[in-house]
Amino acid sequence: MKIFKGKKKTAPERPEICLSLGCRTMDQLEEEILKNRGYCQAVEWKVDRISGSAYYTKEEFTKKLKEVKALCRGKKLIVNYKGDEETTARIQKWALGTADMIDVDISDTHLKEIIRAARRKRTGTIISYYDFEGMPSKEDIATQFVRMEKSGGNILKIACLAKKETDTYSMLEAAGAYTQLKNHKPIIAVAMGDEGQASRICAGDFGSVMTYACGSTPGEAGELSARDMCRYLDTYYKGK
Repeated sequence: MKIFKGKKKTAPERPEICLSLGCRTMDQLEEEILKNRGYCQAVEWKVDRISGSAYYTKEEFTKKLKEVKALCRGKKLIVNYKGDEETTARIQKWALGTADMIDVDISDTHLKEIIRAARRKRTGTIISYYDFEGMPSKEDIATQFVRMEKSGGNILKIACLAKKETDTYSMLEAAGAYTQLKNHKPIIAVAMGDEGQASRICAGDFGSVMTYACGSTPGEAGELSARDMCRYLDTYYKGK
């Protein structure tokens, strides 16, 4: 595995590990959290992956969310739902006040409303932009971070597919450029895919505050297990 070098921030910081779970059942979710919570600082629950989640009532979802929160014990709990906008907005609204953060797509038409509601409930927001087809230029990525600032979210996340090694350079260089700006927002920068795997380890050097890892099964190409990610970060940031 190659570790990319380049222009870095003067004081690189080790990113937090987020255990990202897209389990199909609540039993599987519980098993993965209990098995891996010692290797992470945050847990992302991809609620839409749970069978039947689109039909949850408020009472059903709230009960399950509190159970997941109790399992996380001292970890940040991030709720992520990707579905039709009506269901997504409903789940996000119900998560406020219990989850520590919610993940909101920058293209969501309810974005401003959700952010205002999250502030009232003292729940953080991760504003996300994805490109599953390829990697924009480093200039376009850096510009996208600046545009996303206007949303008012707490953390800005950009995740794009790296098809070749230079794509990962583009993501890291863009992240580094943005985080050199005065009063920049905290960011998460991810080069998805096998070619971007190293970004999940070294992106902290370029300003990324969090990196995503999986449980027993990778959710996407290039994703490392939380156990392995913890080990790699121990090695990479040792002495920094």
